[in-house]
Amino acid sequence: MIRVRRTRFLRAGVLTPLLALAVWWIAASIGRAAPLAQAVAPACFAETGYCIDGRIRQLWESGGGLMVFGFPITGVQPEAIEGRVVMVQWFERARIELHPDLPYPYDALIGRVGAEALARHAGARPLASTAMVGECRAFVETGLSVCGEFLAAWLAAGADLGGDGALNERESLALYGLPLTPPRTERLADGRTYVVQWFERARFELHPEIAEGLVLRGLLGREAAPVAVDPPGAAFPAPVPAPAPVPAPALAPPVRLLIPAIGLDVATVPAGSDETGAFVVPDHDVGWFSGSAKPGEGENIVLWGHVLPFMARPHIPAPFARLREVGPGARVALYDASGQRHEYVVTQQMRVAPEQIEFLFPQGREMVTIISCTGESIVVGGAVVDFTERLVVIAEPTGSS
Repeated sequence: MIRVRRTRFLRAGVLTPLLALAVWWIAASIGRAAPLAQAVAPACFAETGYCIDGRIRQLWESGGGLMVFGFPITGVQPEAIEGRVVMVQWFERARIELHPDLPYPYDALIGRVGAEALARHAGARPLASTAMVGECRAFVETGLSVCGEFLAAWLAAGADLGGDGALNERESLALYGLPLTPPRTERLADGRTYVVQWFERARFELHPEIAEGLVLRGLLGREAAPVAVDPPGAAFPAPVPAPAPVPAPALAPPVRLLIPAIGLDVATVPAGSDETGAFVVPDHDVGWFSGSAKPGEGENIVLWGHVLPFMARPHIPAPFARLREVGPGARVALYDASGQRHEYVVTQQMRVAPEQIEFLFPQGREMVTIISCTGESIVVGGAVVDFTERLVVIAEPTGSS
């Protein structure tokens, strides 16, 4: 029986709960060469009956997928946008537009659905203005400020214009646009009141009923009620006869993690949160977040661990001491408790703010999310107690499209 000594996420090399939803990139800088052309197969969603492919699928996946855009609610269709006919596809939270006349990567952009929604409801008045507590950033272009949880969410994501994975305010502006209103209380489509702030391409909503300080991106695509030219399912691949049902293998939790690129072969043990709600992590092993999926379940498998050894036992290496060396293409293997091996390949490595927790959530597909710490050390009393950033490595099943 494995015994685990648990520590809070405020200890050296550990994680803090996130409170803002992350999104990233619309495009990279003008003049950057387009990548080599390659076919991007359609991905279809039974939930709404629509598929995505090509540049739209690339932007949807690299920009955050379901959490950022939601499911597609139309096919690709022509619409008049700012006096021009543009091919677009609507999603629950956004609209992706194709602009083949623009240089890569501006040939696929996120539409200004926030500005358009405000214009449609110009006569509606908010219930009240709301002051946000915390740091503020003023925008002289609109004479408005973004503060507190909304500023943290705005800064936590952006278009990776430099292609280096590091975010700055210019890249956040490219994704969300300028603020168009101050924070205010509004009654939304579900009939409930929320504190919101409008931006050119999004509406930020504070949802304390889910988690304190949680900011979500509004369902502006659903609220726009676009008329779909093609009925749901029109672009679905032709059905093939279903094979005879085979009993699904029993799912088992992961017990071992291998990353050959950094010589890592370490046990994984269940981890969750304590009585205060703070996430905990094993001292020397890798923690498998027991609220996440098991290998083979078709959902997000979340692992976390330390990047520094403990001062009391410096001879025991931290499991994720070399995690920053794991880049796209690296192989990852998980063994579950039944002995089955599951193979994955790294597709992303990113540095994110400590306030982000969306990487713990279901993502709608099989993937492994590995989380540790990076950035500058925060030292208290001569000891490292935390870091300024979190390191997130995403791996997806080998052979996935």
